[in-house]
Amino acid sequence: MEQPASVFSFLLVLIAIGLAWLAGYRSRFHHFPGLKRSTQQDYFVGLNYLLNDEPDDAIDIFIEALEVNSDTLATHLALGTLLRRRGKVDRSIAHYQQLLDSAAFSGREQYEIKIQLVRSYIAAGLLDRSERLLEELVKAPPAIREIALGLAISVFQKEKEWVKALAAASELLQICSSHKRSEIQLQASHFHCELAEVGLRSGNLEVVREELRNAIQICRHNVRIYLMQGKLESLAGSPKEAVRALLKVGQFDPSFAHEAANDLRINLLKSGMDKQMSGLMEEKAEFGNESRQILDSVAGIARQQGEDEALNFLLPQLKIRPSLSLLAQSLSLSVKQDSKMQSRVLELGSSLLVQHLLNSPHYRCENCGFELRSMHWLCPGCSRWGLVKPLDDRISYSHEDLSTPS
Repeated sequence: MEQPASVFSFLLVLIAIGLAWLAGYRSRFHHFPGLKRSTQQDYFVGLNYLLNDEPDDAIDIFIEALEVNSDTLATHLALGTLLRRRGKVDRSIAHYQQLLDSAAFSGREQYEIKIQLVRSYIAAGLLDRSERLLEELVKAPPAIREIALGLAISVFQKEKEWVKALAAASELLQICSSHKRSEIQLQASHFHCELAEVGLRSGNLEVVREELRNAIQICRHNVRIYLMQGKLESLAGSPKEAVRALLKVGQFDPSFAHEAANDLRINLLKSGMDKQMSGLMEEKAEFGNESRQILDSVAGIARQQGEDEALNFLLPQLKIRPSLSLLAQSLSLSVKQDSKMQSRVLELGSSLLVQHLLNSPHYRCENCGFELRSMHWLCPGCSRWGLVKPLDDRISYSHEDLSTPS
């Protein structure tokens, strides 16, 4: 992820201090191979730009102040990164290309420059150039190749080239450190799920089944697999298998139980397990402590036993787990129980509450905090897989503050 602007300013100050020291060193000993002859003058001009809040011009001056050689490579790379992170992607690309054209660096150093150039290509949306350059890094040392494969996965994700992304992930799993394996495995399982989605859209259920089987082998705790398995088995006319798959969603991640609720209810009915529905729905309400799971139970009870019983079930739950969504549903159910005037008031209150819920985010990325109204498996904010989770919308009042309406 990109660092805050204050960090960039701090890096610029460090670079300025370093150049100041080198300038002083050169003035004492008359020669320093990493500096051009105009270093002292360039340094003071660049520092003036920095103090006048013109960091882009300061970066240009600092780049000019440094010779291009192995001793100054780290500083050149840092300055190019600052340009990219400040949105000056074209200038960053040009700087890295000039470094490569200089022919002043060893093979490994050229790999390091190319890695940064790929990052700038990706930032500029030049994915075809990124892909071509990454192909040159397949023979790089393991540390460079690991970085290159991670960048390749990012490129293939953006291009929706899931087969290529899987190939890169498979290769990366062979060389990455152990603490990175679980994240890469989760990524790879999502790539198989994406291929399964393609199979669903084309109606090829065998492809869907095979891709989901591959996804489970790589990362069995990815709940997306079981949501898709439920859909697959339902389409294949196997509601009991669909129920078995959908129940695993709550087992692996209770916060996603709501996402499986509607398909679970439909397949319970199809499989003749409707007598077990109320028990499963109530169990789901307890498991994970989620208000949206309680609403699933309310909907099932209303269909089977009527709205009166549904309301009787809901009101105690509202007292124990107060939330806007439960309040809205209780108001909606109570409309038919009250007088005409009271119904009008309740309808208005319910409408406002429901509108509030519709306009609120329902999902948030656990990694970067990005909030969304609809479910995304790949976070738009940080491009991490499987970290967008449903939000808990419970009201932060104590239980004693609310009394059950009579």
